[in-house]
Amino acid sequence: MPKYPIEYTFGGRPRTAINLLLLIGEMEGVYQHLKYMGFEEDMTTIDNMKKRYYSLYFKTNKEEKRQTSSAG
Repeated sequence: MPKYPIEYTFGGRPRTAINLLLLIGEMEGVYQHLKYMGFEEDMTTIDNMKKRYYSLYFKTNKEEKRQTSSAG
């Protein structure tokens, strides 16, 4: 059985602002595909998910900036 880096296991990727932005970017892409294909109900679902992760991103980014400024 191959050994994978910890980031590729469930819960192994840290919830940093950058990783959250990567996730949000993927969700934005999915949203566009759904829009072009006419899946309105699924667009709404993804839009609600994006709102949650945008909020988490802004909170995480603020915390990371605060930690960086207090450490330096």
